[in-house]
Amino acid sequence: MAKKVRITPAKAIAKANLRRAETGKKPITMNSLAVQAGVAATTITRLARTDDKATSAFSLDFAGKIVTVLDCEIEDLVEVSEAAESTIQP
Repeated sequence: MAKKVRITPAKAIAKANLRRAETGKKPITMNSLAVQAGVAATTITRLARTDDKATSAFSLDFAGKIVTVLDCEIEDLVEVSEAAESTIQP
């Protein structure tokens, strides 16, 4: 069975904000993540919506920028699951 990769920036932001709250830092928003990572806010929004176009343009360089800003691990940003098998009709 094939694996499906999903980008989950909202979940990564939530985890980062829990850590930030423990140290008294302000929470980070999707918009501030975009600014600090040097990408368009619409790109982060598209990723959060699992937009196929944005997800296909996702690169390791881009992932590196996000995990650096959020001070998290790649596992916090990417979710891997079993993809549903498609049924092919003869």
